[in-house]
Amino acid sequence: MEILSQFINSYFLWRDPMIVGAVTGAICGFLGVYIVLRRIIFVSATLTQISSFGVALSFYLEGIGLTIFSSLIGPFALSLFLTIIAAAFYALKRDFSRISREGVIAFGFLLASGGVIILGDRITKGAHDISTILFGSAVVVDPIDVYLIPGVAILAFVIHLIYYKDFIFVSFDTESAKLFKYPLRRLNALLLITVALVVAVSTRALGALPVFALLALPALSSLYLTEKLKLLFVFSIIIGILSAVLGYFFSFILSIPTGASITVCASIIFILSAGWRQIRFSI
Repeated sequence: MEILSQFINSYFLWRDPMIVGAVTGAICGFLGVYIVLRRIIFVSATLTQISSFGVALSFYLEGIGLTIFSSLIGPFALSLFLTIIAAAFYALKRDFSRISREGVIAFGFLLASGGVIILGDRITKGAHDISTILFGSAVVVDPIDVYLIPGVAILAFVIHLIYYKDFIFVSFDTESAKLFKYPLRRLNALLLITVALVVAVSTRALGALPVFALLALPALSSLYLTEKLKLLFVFSIIIGILSAVLGYFFSFILSIPTGASITVCASIIFILSAGWRQIRFSI
């Protein structure tokens, strides 16, 4: 009780990070349904790594005096640019000659991961710690993220509300969509670009690991709880919010890394969901 009381009395410290985490959990949980059901989880992993590379590159360029962006906007701008370019490329490009699409995605993931580690080794002392970019920051966020991330989340929700039926149709009934001459590539590109936009802003604030976890685990957990598509979106959003909020809570009271805490909380919910389904069907 004493720990809980201390946590409540320190609301001014965790209020902003909790807002950012909850909003990120909600929008990532929502988008994660598409990612999981379309079996493009590795694409989301690659986009988070490319976003991290953009953030790391911005800090590196700033450290050697070559960036034209401010320290606040630069990481977001470069991360957003690279992530959207990668998302559009994966959505529009289908033929990679003798290499499979999965192979090209793996190449992008490995190249971005290697680049982040190399840049992290070169970033000057006093710059952003590279482990923060990869695994998440402490229980602190930039004040602008409190407005930026909810704004981007609202934009993504609005786009998906407008194109909801189209996204559902081309995602889960591709052959019929082709028959009715739907613009598959443009719709797939728009879907992935909304994912890239969310990934770019949330990775800068939380880190690549928790963002990837929130894109994948809430939707995977929801698949154990329901088979109805609309409920799948609802459960995934709720689990995303719950994972982020609990992650920040345990990070705050136990003084552990936020990104790892969010990831572990999402993983525990996934295990509980799988266990619940097993129990439900064994009774």
